Amino acid sequence: MECTRIYSIHDHAVTFEFAEIISEAINIHVIALKAYTDRHPFKGFIESVPSYSSLTIYFNHTVTKDEVIQTISTYNNQLSTVTRHPTPDCKIIPVCYEMGEDLPSIADELDLTKEKIIDLHCSHTYRVYMIGFTPGFPYMGTLPSALHLPRKKTPALKIEPGSVAIAGNQTGIYPTASPGGWHIIGRTPIAIFDKKRNPSCFLEAGDHVRFEPIAKNEFDVLK
Repeated sequence: MECTRIYSIHDHAVTFEFAEIISEAINIHVIALKAYTDRHPFKGFIESVPSYSSLTIYFNHTVTKDEVIQTISTYNNQLSTVTRHPTPDCKIIPVCYEMGEDLPSIADELDLTKEKIIDLHCSHTYRVYMIGFTPGFPYMGTLPSALHLPRKKTPALKIEPGSVAIAGNQTGIYPTASPGGWHIIGRTPIAIFDKKRNPSCFLEAGDHVRFEPIAKNEFDVLK
């Protein structure tokens, strides 16, 4: 897959961009390039960080930016466009939709019942396109079209950890208490991020996820 743009984000990080759209095919290529780079670390390599359609390479002073660009471009050319990437296992995430504080307002805005919103959200398998915003926050897509709606006009000052949310054509989970502008439809008892755990993030880019509704008493037990 051809890289459309290469640019520095600082003296020791270069981003390789493949598109400016959300595309599963492009994200699969980005994750494959990350995996290849991680398996073949070059002199000065620190880490590779994927996003929807780009890969950022961090490196130290022992290698130049031009050398990094040449190396990653070579890696990209070596990746076969016909390589079959195995489908990852699907992780099931329990969600208590009774704790979805924004469900009533979402139901009004989308002209759907709360039950229909829950059914639609649970009906789909989502791909984790990237981790960002806060440590462990998974950007997952894509939502059924009936659930698409813009972010809140006024973000909430504090969203509880484990809050499952939607915005645009994506769904995500807030790993820690933080401000946020997505609509909260439920909460999971799973610790999405734990710095004492290895790996710290419960999800990573490339994972597949399905949501499963649970009752409040089940949430309390699992929590």
